[in-house]
Amino acid sequence: MLKTQESIDFFANLQKSLSARRFAGYCVRGSLLDGFAKYLWNVHLCESLYPGFQLLEVAFRNRVHSRISSAIGDPNWILNRHGILYEEEQETIAKAKDSLKTAGSPVNEDYLVSEMKFGFWTSLLNSRYDRLWPKIIGDVLPNMPRACRTRGEVSTLMNSVRRLRNAALHHHSIWHWADLTDRHNQMRLLIGYICTPSAAIAEKIDRFPIIHRSGMADSQKIASNLLKSVQKPENATN
Repeated sequence: MLKTQESIDFFANLQKSLSARRFAGYCVRGSLLDGFAKYLWNVHLCESLYPGFQLLEVAFRNRVHSRISSAIGDPNWILNRHGILYEEEQETIAKAKDSLKTAGSPVNEDYLVSEMKFGFWTSLLNSRYDRLWPKIIGDVLPNMPRACRTRGEVSTLMNSVRRLRNAALHHHSIWHWADLTDRHNQMRLLIGYICTPSAAIAEKIDRFPIIHRSGMADSQKIASNLLKSVQKPENATN
């Protein structure tokens, strides 16, 4: 396959950018071209998951924040570092305040809600917050069946999706995950449990099922065309 110096240089430079070890993971039981196609497919899969992550994270954090505000009677419970929060979450808030100050942004509740990472919001599903959730779970996940609407069940689903989110957004390899479709379905399920309009948006813009179902077919075409574009005809003269 590596018929020209251009194609040799292409893969040599690609491996420098991705790291040889990482790129080798895509090339197991296949050629460099197959590995390149898997890499592109992985990029497309990660990209296709982003809208769902965005819809879920925004809906979940705003629902949780609003409902806790009502439950404890303090709309600024993050800013005020309310006593319901444990030390780990208090430390996360302190770091977020410092980040806002460094960026020159206002240190107020609205900015803190968006500054707090997804891990903060999912940490509120830990068992140490068991007493909180009976007060808020019905409003945070109004469409979740009552029979399974428990903090523990939500925590299991949310943390499964969070692991996928972290892998995809940190550019890890996910194309080979055996439960990739299941985790995507869990994300869509949670969006629907939280917000019907958000679920309708996800239904319209979620490209993951098509990209996952198509496998590497499209990526192989792109990989081949890219490689051809860098190759000079063998009889070309300088």
